[in-house]
Amino acid sequence: MLTVLAGLWGACALVSAGLLSRSDRAGTGFLWGLSLGPVGLLVVWVRRSAWQRRWDREEAAAEERRKEMAWREWRGY
Repeated sequence: MLTVLAGLWGACALVSAGLLSRSDRAGTGFLWGLSLGPVGLLVVWVRRSAWQRRWDREEAAAEERRKEMAWREWRGY
């Protein structure tokens, strides 16, 4: 019984990592699945789109900052 439970927990960790691997957050998904098991898998599955939007906004803001710094460097500021 313990072996089956450990296998289920491991499978939840791997599936959670797979769900977040597209956005380079596989480690986060793995930890959610490993720590909470099926509940962690459910959390990752439900919250994945909200997290993805936040990560996309952060990435866009970082790109905008890089462009601004490049422009300032080119202008000599």
